[in-house]
Amino acid sequence: MKKILPKRLSAAVIASVLALGLCSSVWAEEVAPAEMGDKDALTTELEFTLDTMIVTAGRVPSRITDAKADISVVTRQQMEDMHITNVEEALRTVPGVQMNSYGGPSGLNSNINTVRINGSKDIVILVDGVRVSDFQGKNSGAVQAALMNNLDNIERIEVLRGSAGTLYGSAAKGGVINIITRKLNETKTTVDVSAGSFSTRHYKLFTQGRQDKLGFNVYYDKSKIGDIKDGAGVTWPNSLDSESYGTKISYDLTDKHTLTLNVDKSKSDTHGYDLIYPPDFRGWNDGTSVSIRDDIQFSDKWSNTFTYRYNHSKIYFLKSGVTHPLNDYTYNFVSDQATFKTSRHTLVFGFDYSQVKDNESRRIAGTNTNPVLGHYGLKNTSYYVQDDWEIIPKVTLTGGLRYDKMSNDGDSDIHDIPTHTSKSYKINWDITDNDSVYAGRSDFFKYPGLSELYDAVGGNPNLEPSFGRTTTIGYNKKFSDDHILTFNWFKTVAECDIQAVPVVGGTWTTVNTYGDVARGWNLQYMAQFSDQWSATLGWSHLFYHSDDVLVNEYSKYGFAPKDMATFNIAYKYAKVKAGLDGYYFMRGETEESDKKGAYPCDNYAIINLSGSYAPTKNVTLYARVNNLFDKLYAERTDAFWHGGAGSWYSMPGRNFVIGMQYTF
Repeated sequence: MKKILPKRLSAAVIASVLALGLCSSVWAEEVAPAEMGDKDALTTELEFTLDTMIVTAGRVPSRITDAKADISVVTRQQMEDMHITNVEEALRTVPGVQMNSYGGPSGLNSNINTVRINGSKDIVILVDGVRVSDFQGKNSGAVQAALMNNLDNIERIEVLRGSAGTLYGSAAKGGVINIITRKLNETKTTVDVSAGSFSTRHYKLFTQGRQDKLGFNVYYDKSKIGDIKDGAGVTWPNSLDSESYGTKISYDLTDKHTLTLNVDKSKSDTHGYDLIYPPDFRGWNDGTSVSIRDDIQFSDKWSNTFTYRYNHSKIYFLKSGVTHPLNDYTYNFVSDQATFKTSRHTLVFGFDYSQVKDNESRRIAGTNTNPVLGHYGLKNTSYYVQDDWEIIPKVTLTGGLRYDKMSNDGDSDIHDIPTHTSKSYKINWDITDNDSVYAGRSDFFKYPGLSELYDAVGGNPNLEPSFGRTTTIGYNKKFSDDHILTFNWFKTVAECDIQAVPVVGGTWTTVNTYGDVARGWNLQYMAQFSDQWSATLGWSHLFYHSDDVLVNEYSKYGFAPKDMATFNIAYKYAKVKAGLDGYYFMRGETEESDKKGAYPCDNYAIINLSGSYAPTKNVTLYARVNNLFDKLYAERTDAFWHGGAGSWYSMPGRNFVIGMQYTF
């Protein structure tokens, strides 16, 4: 299992990084040369286009059709046109992405919303190309509610489907979500106030400005949501009170060198009554993030970025009078990457360092009656290199390697975790200027998380990393600038995985398992039919299976869709905008389908309607109706364990929000 990077290659990668002073890197955001000082070019870059600029596929700026990867983008314009209020709503419009919620934004466990891509909960979540968490274990696909609820400072959301262990490291099995923050390219202020069903209240303020070399923004977001009703009219006692605020400051040292500071703070409080497992519950989330970033362009060939990020995440959950610290973690991240471009090569290389400390004092030795207390911690250092080489005109070969080494960084030693080497390769052929095909294979791996190693219930300090690979074949078709089609087939095989399995006594343990397979395809069609009409349509198909009968719960209990269609249709005319978005979920047959009553329905459509009217250039009045047809549905159930038939966690029924936005 132990995989060691060849010494010569390891030395070459490390030496190359050190030769650049550990400060060279490719843009980890959407930074293109025009963004380093050419303000006119910058304005042009921000104009809306279907074939928008993205960076997540290869950590260099490229158009979607040039990325040769399975990727989707939710742009700021789409979010504004649909009046999408949080990241979860945006992700629900993306093919291949599935949310698993315990009853909506104010429901049980709403402080952590689980995301799956291509059937896997092991995904990497980035902000401006740098991790916000690591060593999350079984919660690697979880997103904190406070991060999900704030869209004021988001420019776009990029979703890369498929394994990406070479470029993004541990846990990038299902894919990567990269949240790109807004750019400081203009001066304006926006105030947004809305209210609606379930005692919903939203208050938002966003202001930004630029004066010569200095740019800044400040945002504030306050949200409150009360009891919800499902599609059957049943009231679920819930409450969410969340708040987020922050600032971004950038300074152009030269037209080729920019320093940026981000400070973000978020907190949320949820409480309610659990109808499946009474009585009351309550959860708290408190997060702080500080990032310092240095962008510099040496020449037309060389560009770089160095980022340091500090993140503190604190999540607590109270049930039956007992407070459970889900996590109280402090993170430190250092990311340094370089890009070198010629007419035939795009070389990307760099290093990532991540460290996590558990701030809770826990028993690291001794007995329950005579414990030895301390703090757990882990760290990982990795080096990577990837080259896109145009071997002949219109044919590009991509190859990459990554070397990772995890070690203990706390008061208790773990067993020796083996180093890991990931590799990827892909070949692309531009058949015409508008048609391209690609095929390749990319490794994934995941180091065990703190909870998987050390938790008193379920922890296993002898876990090995999970690893495997994704094989993919794709086709991109650009019918015109206004009509784009992307298709991707994938197969992900986990040679070794990490799973929680039940044991006698109603508890569980964490073990290594073998033989997980996910395969399927994702189809995406983007169209601008006219100046008034546009649409993004998607279809994803998934088959998921595990040879280990103890861990096949995701598919056999019906949590996974067999097929899911997504859609986003927008209309604009003069001062009026209207939108229709949503998805159709098809559960299909499962191994436990003979046990009825697990879910209220297996196939269902959730449709949302939005509209706005701008009486003046400064004022916009808007409304949005979610779950337009008041469908009763659920994404989580307890019917297969203790609750029995009907023990599902209902999602919100039809609800609406109306608001006003004032910009000056």
